[in-house]
Amino acid sequence: MQNSLDFALYIFDMGNVVIRNITTIESIAKHYGFNEAELRFDYNNYNFPLMDGTISSDQYWQHVAHQFEIQVTGDPLAEFFRPVWNEPVVDIITQLRKLGKRVVCGSNTYASHWDYLRAEGFLEIFDGEYASHEMGVSKPSKYFFTRILDTEQVAPINTFFIDDYLENVLAAQALGITAHHYRDDQSLEDYFKNIL
Repeated sequence: MQNSLDFALYIFDMGNVVIRNITTIESIAKHYGFNEAELRFDYNNYNFPLMDGTISSDQYWQHVAHQFEIQVTGDPLAEFFRPVWNEPVVDIITQLRKLGKRVVCGSNTYASHWDYLRAEGFLEIFDGEYASHEMGVSKPSKYFFTRILDTEQVAPINTFFIDDYLENVLAAQALGITAHHYRDDQSLEDYFKNIL
């Protein structure tokens, strides 16, 4: 295994890695009186189109209003989205950047969440950011990764990637990227112990 400082580019997933408390469906269901299981099932059918940017949050909530025969106002995905920092991971990113390493965010997300993250300063810890809805493609597609590598002009072998979804980690590894499946802070801190 390569040393944790051997890479030119570090790509961090956002949700459940850099930030926590990202789920909204339970709060939305409670607020509007939806059956949570039914709403979650419906939402899962539209999750990737939202993240790919092929449908907007407005279009999704129009569908929900029709499907569940209930009036939905605004964008609940944004209204109930209240993430918090995952401090141990933020510390690693901060240390990497102090050492002159380029650290970017590569996230499956939607416009309303990304707008919130930008407005609240969550993206300022990165040298750059890549959002699926802006790229038009989401993980685990190989094109998500190759577009970042092409833009950054970095080879896969010189890239480190971290994500909480195993399928995304495996997709990155298939391209020759060193990838870490994030499960807890301790395993990541052990990997980066030489900079903490």
